[in-house]
Amino acid sequence: MRKITDEHIKAYQSGVLKKLFNVIKEDPELSFEIRKGNEVMVYYRKGKILTINYIDKDNYTVKPLDEQYYKNSKSPSVSFETDFLLETLKHTDELRKYFKQAKSLVHKHKMGLEFGVQQNIALGNRSFDKRFLVVDMEWQFSQETVKNEDRVSKTRIDLIVIDTQSNEEGTNDIYLTELKVGTEATEGKSGIIDHIRKTKDIIDKPEVLNDLKCDVENIIDIKSHLGLICGEKKDLKLSLKPKMMIILAFRGEEEQIRLERQAEIAICEARRIGLGEPLVKYFDLRMTLE
Repeated sequence: MRKITDEHIKAYQSGVLKKLFNVIKEDPELSFEIRKGNEVMVYYRKGKILTINYIDKDNYTVKPLDEQYYKNSKSPSVSFETDFLLETLKHTDELRKYFKQAKSLVHKHKMGLEFGVQQNIALGNRSFDKRFLVVDMEWQFSQETVKNEDRVSKTRIDLIVIDTQSNEEGTNDIYLTELKVGTEATEGKSGIIDHIRKTKDIIDKPEVLNDLKCDVENIIDIKSHLGLICGEKKDLKLSLKPKMMIILAFRGEEEQIRLERQAEIAICEARRIGLGEPLVKYFDLRMTLE
């Protein structure tokens, strides 16, 4: 279950992690995500840039980004080692320096356009006043209770999105959302059809549905308390069975037409396997100067 304790929440509001949280919250390029085991992970361009575990004011850890991001470069100069941690957390300038250095390393490691688009979509849909609310990035369910032969090879979901408007049954739909940028990302392995089939496998597992609903409820509650979701909090009645959303980002008319054709194929495949028609959203990456 994705949840953190009340003590952990208070540490961000008024405790030892307050300055760290303020630096994270003020940076639109960072995503603060709730994880299992009373952990928080901070992401930049899908890269895990910080991991925070908090038990009490005398027992907590902050783990910086993995060494894979600086194999051929210098590691960030700001230390989160036990002997320096308390001092580091006192200085906003040092914390900002860490994120600047860490983001630079992740950016060099992950140059894909899709990572930035995912971050911007999450950033633009963090309010109860919006039709769609992004509550989590890179969601993954535990398969510990699933038999080996029944496990899904890829279970990480780009975005978990909630429709804040009720459906005909009076509930709010949860969408397992897959983002693709350009036609190259929609074909072959990890293409749209592949994700359609894997999403069907995920949705068909009762243990996943229970985990997902609990995770979403906990994440909304925690992020609301921390001010990471804006607007007046709504009493959402979450649907038990999620649906699929596909976000297709394009950079021109021709690419948009090709993506629309790919979407038609995906919808046909979803109907064929009994998934239900996915909600398809198109996103124009071009910026027009007025």
